[in-house]
Amino acid sequence: MTTNEKILKRIHIMRWVARVWSILAFVLGLILLVSILVEQRVEPQTSIYWLLFGLWFASLLGLLAGWRWEMAGGIIALTSLVSRELMVYFFSGQVLVGFWMVWLPILPPAVLFMETWRQENKLKEAQLPREVFD
Repeated sequence: MTTNEKILKRIHIMRWVARVWSILAFVLGLILLVSILVEQRVEPQTSIYWLLFGLWFASLLGLLAGWRWEMAGGIIALTSLVSRELMVYFFSGQVLVGFWMVWLPILPPAVLFMETWRQENKLKEAQLPREVFD
C-alpha cells in the first residue's frame, strides 16, 4: 500500500467517524428539543434559555452541513459553540465550569471534519503538476 493510499484510507475513516458522531449528536439534540418542548407545557423557559439552546442547535446543524462542506460545517459548529459561551458570559458575567459537557458531543466531529478537509486538500495539492504553480 502506497503512502497516498494510506492517507486516503485514514481520511475516509476520519470522515465516517465524524459523520456517525454527528448523527448521534443530532439525535441527542432532537431528544433534548422534544423533552424541552414537553417540559415547556409545565414550566415555560426564558428567552435566554432558548437563545442558548438555539446556538447549541445551530452547531448541530453545522455538523450536518459538514457532511457536504466539511470546512464550512466545522467552522459553523465551532463558531456557534464559541458564540454560545460568549452569550453565557455576557448574560451571567461568569464562565460556566461545565462548558465541556455542552461542547463534548460537537467539538470532536467538527475538528475531524476540518482535519479531513485539510488533509484532502493537502493531498490534492501534492498531486498537482508543477506547471500550475509556475
